[in-house]
Amino acid sequence: MEHQTGTLVLLFICLALLIGTAVRHLLKRSAIPYTVALLLIGLCVGLADRHSVFTNQWSLLNHTIALVRDIEPHLILFIFLPTLIFESAFALEVHLFRRTLPQIAVLAVPGLIVATLTTAMVAKYLFPWEWSWPIALMFGALISATDPVAVVALLKEISSRKRLETLLEGESLLNDGTAIVLFVLFYNLVTAETPSTTIAIDTTLLEFIRVIFLGLLTGLVLGWIAIIWIKRVFNDPMIEITLSIVVAYLAFFLAEEGLHASGVVAVVTVAVLFAGRGRSRISPEVGEFLHKFWGMMAFIANTLIFLIVGIVIATRIQLESSEVWVTLALLYIAVLIIRTASITLFAPLLKRIGIGINRQKIIVLSWGGLRGAVALALALTIAQNDAIPQSIGDQILFLCAGIVVLTILINGTTMKSVLHWLGLDKLPIAKQATLDKASLAIRHAIDSELPKLKRADFIRQADWQAIHSSLSERVSTPHLDIEAIEEQASDEELEIAFRRRILEAERKTYWLFVRQGIISSETAAILSESVENALDVYPHLHPRKDVQNQYRAPHYIAWLERIPFLSPIAKLAEKKHVSHVYEIIKGFKHAQTTITAYLKELAPAQNVEETVREEISRNIDETNTIITRLTEQYPDATSNIDTYIAQNIILHRKREQIHHLLESGVLDVPEAERMTTEVEQQMLQLQKLKSRANPL
Repeated sequence: MEHQTGTLVLLFICLALLIGTAVRHLLKRSAIPYTVALLLIGLCVGLADRHSVFTNQWSLLNHTIALVRDIEPHLILFIFLPTLIFESAFALEVHLFRRTLPQIAVLAVPGLIVATLTTAMVAKYLFPWEWSWPIALMFGALISATDPVAVVALLKEISSRKRLETLLEGESLLNDGTAIVLFVLFYNLVTAETPSTTIAIDTTLLEFIRVIFLGLLTGLVLGWIAIIWIKRVFNDPMIEITLSIVVAYLAFFLAEEGLHASGVVAVVTVAVLFAGRGRSRISPEVGEFLHKFWGMMAFIANTLIFLIVGIVIATRIQLESSEVWVTLALLYIAVLIIRTASITLFAPLLKRIGIGINRQKIIVLSWGGLRGAVALALALTIAQNDAIPQSIGDQILFLCAGIVVLTILINGTTMKSVLHWLGLDKLPIAKQATLDKASLAIRHAIDSELPKLKRADFIRQADWQAIHSSLSERVSTPHLDIEAIEEQASDEELEIAFRRRILEAERKTYWLFVRQGIISSETAAILSESVENALDVYPHLHPRKDVQNQYRAPHYIAWLERIPFLSPIAKLAEKKHVSHVYEIIKGFKHAQTTITAYLKELAPAQNVEETVREEISRNIDETNTIITRLTEQYPDATSNIDTYIAQNIILHRKREQIHHLLESGVLDVPEAERMTTEVEQQMLQLQKLKSRANPL
């Protein structure tokens, strides 16, 4: 069957994805975690193969399972880790990640080192096997890598606490990097031709710094190259998505194999660059699809890895041994205690940096320290390595898989109760009040549409009384009555929540403007960053210092003007700056006008509405003053920008109309694609004309 290896791989992938799809569908409304179900299915398949169920009648399946059982260990890391790491990092909110980075760094580096050392001591002194220190430390590193995907998903579903979500997910990403760096250091000691029982602290520390730094540098270089390349591509999802795949895997491979550095740190760096700077470079039409694509890639990776681990465990490990089960129970308790202790140890520092921390967050971080695919991938590399005794590899793989199952099954499924106990299972009262006001605004909008619908011929026979009853039932079940909610929150809390909603709406508006052709992605990124800075402190809508700072001409222009032969360059630089400022001001003013429409419906009180409206009016007045000054001083430059914007809007509307006619069946796909290509060529040509008009 050797010549059929490719066929066997394809068969396994198809069967695994079919099983994963069926499990996800069946468990959609179940409390059973998807990954645990896959692991159990893998165990069942492995046990069936172990008892020769497939030997005679299902020989092809038998050979497929044998191929999976003997999978090359490094293949696991190189196939699955870049996908899992990139997807998690790419989904982060970059401005919150920056704010929480000091806390994330503390938890992910010294916090994980403490957890690794403590877990190694437990393995060395409490486990019934005589592991050497390098093996105990290697195990401590891999078992300390957290994967709180289930907890983050639950937070998003029930309470939308973005800061806590970012802290959990960011810590997981960086501690994966730290854990893998430590794991590789100890793994090399274990697998060396002359294994050493002593560890040089100074050498290990220098090596740790080296692999982290080189991984960061690799990610920065490759990430910037990819982003610059993508910037030169115009709305081509095939190129942009393929580049994201290539750079993620290339960064991991080059760091790990070429530089012997941290591939995880390299991939995290690339992904954060894509999520931050890359957002203004990736075509607006591609951005959302790119997120969905990587979500699908992560689903495939998780499906394959959990099934593979289940099969490997069942075919290799003696599950009837009571010794390993007792050790697993001891390890689970130790892991929980160590996780809590390592976070509590650094709590005084964590309270003073980043976004701060309180008792509730400490409990969520401690109980939410689930283990997942990264730990399993590392355990598989040990179990499949002939340089490590099979008995040790089997023990580590069993304990790792057991901890993954127990943390997901126990901690993951009880997290909802923990959040309820901590009062984190619902939105803050002030935020809930603004949400209910938004729901009420939706109800009023629907009510205003009903008379028009009633007059429509194609639904004339509808039972409108039943429809009214249904609508009343659905909208009369809010979390609490709005007035009751507002009575529970202070005036300041309600005002801050309202202001934050308005600023979030403003941030979304800028990216909507990009899709409509009103502003460029670069302008949207600048204005979005100004909103994010406002959200990080008290959410003032006025003054917006970072927007105002964009108005000031760079100092080098005045310096160039003093040198006679450089004055033409100064004029070009000034023209570019005027165009840049004018586009920012126009976008900012348009957004201020747009968000004014939400004030009346969402404001908690009339005086708050008036205050915020006054701040927005000041923003508009300031922009009007600057627009007037610029149009008087630089009529040609401002006219060119307005002309460019008008042409861009028309082309975007034209493309939207083509898509509408395609969906309506008026146009065939080839016709619509040809017309869309023509419009996008005009868009690209328009961008080039704009660049040539502002060459610097």
